[in-house]
Amino acid sequence: ASWSFALPMMGKSTFLDDILNFDRDAINDETIDLLYPYLSADDFTYEDAKKASGNVAGLCTWIRAMDMYTTIAKVVKPKMEQLRVAEGKLKVANNKLAKAQGELDGVQNELHSMQQQFDNAMMEKQKIQEDADATQKRMDSANKLINGLSGERERWNKLYEDFANEIRRLTGDVALSCAFIEYVGPFNAEFRETLLQRFYDDCQARKIPVTNNLSVTKFMADESTVGDWALEGLPSDELSVQNGIMVTRSSKWPLLIDPQGQGLQWLKNREEVNGLKVTQLIEKKFRNHLEDAMMMGTPLIIENVEEELDPIIDPVLDKQVQKKGKALVIVLADKEVEYTSTFKLFLTSKLANPHFSPELCAQLTVINFTVTIGGLEQQLLARTLQHERAELEEQRQKLVEDVNSNQKILKQLEDDLLFRLANSTGNLLDDTELIDVLNNTKTTSAEVIEKLANAEDTDKRINVAREEYRPVATRGALLYFLIVDMSAVNPMYQTSLVQFLGLFDYSIEKSEKKPNMLASKRIGIIIEYLTFHTTCYVQRGLFERHKAVWALMLTMKIESTADRLSDAYIQCLLKAGGALDAKSEREKTASWLPDASWLNLIQLSRTVLALRDVCDSFSRNEQVWKAWYDEDAPELGKVPEYEDRLERFEKLLVVRCLREDRTLLSVSSYISDTIGQRYMDSRPLDLRATEEEASARCPLIALLSQGADPTGIIMELAKRKKKQVQSISMGQGQEPAARKLIANGTAQGSWVMLQNCHLGLKFMVEVEQTILRMDDSVNPAFRLWITSEPHLKFPIGLLQLSIKITNEAPSGVRAGLKASYAWLNQDVLDAVSQPQWKSMLFALCFMHTIVQERRKFGPLGFNVPYEFNQSDLSASVQFMQNHLNDVETKKRPVDWIVVNYMVCEVQYGGRITDDWDRRLFNTYGFAWLTSRILQPAFSFYESGNLRYAIPTGNTNDIETFRRYIESLPQIDNPEIFGLHTNADLAYRTMQTKRVLETILNVQPKESAGSGGLTREEIVLKQAEDLQAKLPSDYKRDEVNAQIKSIGGMSRPLNICLSQEVDRLQKVITAVRKMLINLKLAIAGTIVMSAELSQMLDALFMARVPAFWEKVSQLVMPNIGLWWVNILQRNEQLSTWLQNNRPFAFWLTGFFNPQGFLTANRQEVCRRHAKENWALDDMVDASEVLKYEKDELKRGPEEGIYIYGLFLDGCKWDKGRDRLVDSDPKVLYAELPVIHISAVLAVNKRNNPSETYACPLYKNPKRTGLNFVTSIDLRTEEHFNKWILRGVCLLCSKD
Repeated sequence: ASWSFALPMMGKSTFLDDILNFDRDAINDETIDLLYPYLSADDFTYEDAKKASGNVAGLCTWIRAMDMYTTIAKVVKPKMEQLRVAEGKLKVANNKLAKAQGELDGVQNELHSMQQQFDNAMMEKQKIQEDADATQKRMDSANKLINGLSGERERWNKLYEDFANEIRRLTGDVALSCAFIEYVGPFNAEFRETLLQRFYDDCQARKIPVTNNLSVTKFMADESTVGDWALEGLPSDELSVQNGIMVTRSSKWPLLIDPQGQGLQWLKNREEVNGLKVTQLIEKKFRNHLEDAMMMGTPLIIENVEEELDPIIDPVLDKQVQKKGKALVIVLADKEVEYTSTFKLFLTSKLANPHFSPELCAQLTVINFTVTIGGLEQQLLARTLQHERAELEEQRQKLVEDVNSNQKILKQLEDDLLFRLANSTGNLLDDTELIDVLNNTKTTSAEVIEKLANAEDTDKRINVAREEYRPVATRGALLYFLIVDMSAVNPMYQTSLVQFLGLFDYSIEKSEKKPNMLASKRIGIIIEYLTFHTTCYVQRGLFERHKAVWALMLTMKIESTADRLSDAYIQCLLKAGGALDAKSEREKTASWLPDASWLNLIQLSRTVLALRDVCDSFSRNEQVWKAWYDEDAPELGKVPEYEDRLERFEKLLVVRCLREDRTLLSVSSYISDTIGQRYMDSRPLDLRATEEEASARCPLIALLSQGADPTGIIMELAKRKKKQVQSISMGQGQEPAARKLIANGTAQGSWVMLQNCHLGLKFMVEVEQTILRMDDSVNPAFRLWITSEPHLKFPIGLLQLSIKITNEAPSGVRAGLKASYAWLNQDVLDAVSQPQWKSMLFALCFMHTIVQERRKFGPLGFNVPYEFNQSDLSASVQFMQNHLNDVETKKRPVDWIVVNYMVCEVQYGGRITDDWDRRLFNTYGFAWLTSRILQPAFSFYESGNLRYAIPTGNTNDIETFRRYIESLPQIDNPEIFGLHTNADLAYRTMQTKRVLETILNVQPKESAGSGGLTREEIVLKQAEDLQAKLPSDYKRDEVNAQIKSIGGMSRPLNICLSQEVDRLQKVITAVRKMLINLKLAIAGTIVMSAELSQMLDALFMARVPAFWEKVSQLVMPNIGLWWVNILQRNEQLSTWLQNNRPFAFWLTGFFNPQGFLTANRQEVCRRHAKENWALDDMVDASEVLKYEKDELKRGPEEGIYIYGLFLDGCKWDKGRDRLVDSDPKVLYAELPVIHISAVLAVNKRNNPSETYACPLYKNPKRTGLNFVTSIDLRTEEHFNKWILRGVCLLCSKD
């Protein structure tokens, strides 16, 4: 090759392509060898070639690359060959592979298709399996649901229907329940039921659907709630549960009438966990407590509220809550107090029968929490079993708790299930949680129901065992409610339920108990011990006159509880024939029998089946009955004709109706035969035992009565026990000193005596709070003694904390003299050397005793029961001592006139306000404070071997007098006092009336009468009967015309007639109006006002309504006598108007008998006008005629005839025309017609020794208001006898 060859080749147009497409594999070694010289040249490089030409440089590089390629290809080319061979083989193999791959792809596609089919089949299978599993699960759930709800279909269907009906009646039920909460709270259980029935009837009348016999307690509280209340201390009886509902559901704050404190205790237990605070309105920090409770939202109890509340809490009571920003406030006075919605307020009162104002009742929900006899019986039964069968009571208590817990569980499960059912979404069978809850509910419910069934069986078994001890609880409840009744007799007879429960527990613990004793015998022992122990406890704090009341009420309660005594019998004993109208009943067949006894007998025949023909028996055997009636002790004799047919109480009724004076003696026999003589025995006060029974926190209250002062015996006991007594008499300004004494006493353990605390009642409230706040730091030896007269406003709480005692002076002349000579001592006897001193001293003490004891005879003794006491005797003794020392010094005789005046007119007479009593007292003085007492033959009273005289012998020794006094009889003859023996009969009659009236006053107002009629039905029938008998109204025009026809108003007696007609018309109008209103009030047409309510009570108890007494100024013991008197007055006035002046006037029939007698004097004065007689110079002149009213043929020429007057204390001998002693057992003797005229006072000629100035009264209550005039009656005996007899004239003996 050469350059010339190379140049054309490079010039080719295809040169670059040739280079690029050069077959580099065709280069061989020879070519390389040819190129070697060039390649090995030093300048054959890129750099050098580039210097010449860039293209050459490129070729140079290309040649070197080809060389390098060739060099490398020597090694690589074989390998590439091998590669080609291998690639050929590979290609062949690949072809085979491709063929196989094709076959594989076909198979793979087929496999994929089959896998897809398999997957689809498996998915379908899984879906089917899942559906099968879900279906199985639903089937299982359905089975569980079916099993869980098995047996519920019928019940739920029934419940569904019931709920539908309940929803339909919901309006009426809610209305009735709201009315229940709003209106029935203050009333007792019986009246609540009555009101609920009225509410129900009203809903029915208004076509409002309401549940028949709706149980408010079940409607508003479930069993678990009631169970919780029971565990908190609320009694489980129906009334208490109702009260619990009202307390918790009322929108107003509750005010609890809670005399026994059970409601207060329940609230304390219930709200204790909520931070409860207890306060009182009288506390100094009361307002702070109220404000704190409202701010903190805690409950507050205001206890011991009275009938009126502090107006400052009105905004709280009215819930006058205001919103201020985000806070709530209440304005108290001038201060805004923060209020929290959780605040609760409760008020409690211990008043048993409070009279709250209508405004207060509107502000609060007043709830009667007074314990019921059923509720108390259950409590006492539990306490009995705690002592006697503790394991049984514990088992029952645990059972109650378990039942309550199980009922809660059951209710909670049911509520949870119903909630889930109501709120479940989707398919019910898919809610596994709901199904599990259902299963759990089913299982638990079955267990709970089984437990409840077992509990019910266990409860039945326990109750069977418990019921054996119920008689103990029944007797205990009877005794407690009898104690409550006694608080109505006297407000000081308050005993708390806590005190009684202490008595109850003590009786069970201390009564006889032996191993293996029969339960029945043990129960009898407990009942007897409890009854007598309670009687002793109660009677220790009763006045003597009320101890018989307790014993009789106790006996009747026991007998009536045992169904051995009917209420009709009790009412007959208490009221007898007091409600009967003598004019409407059969005529009396025995003239010797008093009218009142005849009416009693008629009522007795209607009450006692065995005596239904007793009135006919009086006609058949009048003499036999009269002989029985005249017996001194008919209660000990046999009842004519009926002895073998009568029970004990029926015999008592016979004595009550015929011989009222012997009733209490018959009552004593009845009590002794029924419950035992020891209940009638008198028991002296054991002050030491009583003091030991008390404690530092239990004061002793001594109830004061006339002539009784316990200070002496308290001081004597303190002296024996070496105790210091600090005493103070209460009164204005004594409070600081009393506080200091109490503070010192509690610290030092001394005794403190607060005397006459009825004069410091406000401080007594403070004393109560002081006792309640006492802690363990008080010295246990401290005792607080309180003396007080009975007072309505004495704090009930203090009375219920205390032990009450009475220490009345023994009755009788012997006891009175004994007390006087216990006060006197030898020093007093030796103080005067005059020989007459001892006789005068004894005479003074005897007179002191006589005037004290004479009070027991009532008006027959003194018109006014004066409180002659030791101070009068002490002052008189001191005067007589000074007088005798003075006359001894001056060597003068005793001035008996001075002695009489100073003793009778000054010392004792200073108390006497009635002139006739002053005359009586002076008569004693003239008889016993004279020189006659110094004569050996003198005696105060002498009858047979009995002689009351001044002791003889060694009169210088006081023991001589004391021994003589001990020899005197215990029972006094009324003649010792100068009274007739009939005075004892009058005294016993008065005692009987007092006892029976007291019992009648405390009888429950809801009692049904005979025949099963309610109290309202009995009174309604009586009101209709009275209204039918009421006289027609007087018409003023007709009256004026009638008066004109009989002489006109120019005649004084006609003026009196006109005035009497006006008074009677006023009475008729008032009676008619009140009878009409009472009938409307009973029917519910008008409101039963307090006046109508009192009238209803009075008519039911056969008494005269207070308003009728007020308008008529006529006081009668019963409605029957009052009504007859009004009718007789009407008859006299009508006859006078129609037939001119009667021959004789019934003086009792005048409203103003004094005015009538004055009119008579005016007429006589006018007849003597020509003689210049002046009315002021005239006096009445009287003469008792020998005629009776029916024997009169004409009236007197001058003056008037009057009739219808009765002598009390003696009788009139018509034949001898003078006063004589009464017949035995005849208290009142009717006087014949009296001629009353008038004469000039200077012309009246009466021999004082032959006449007795006899006072005339309207009725047996000899007060100044009832005094009419004085009438001179002839007497053969000295008028002092009749003064001492207490003789007077009465217009009415009733």
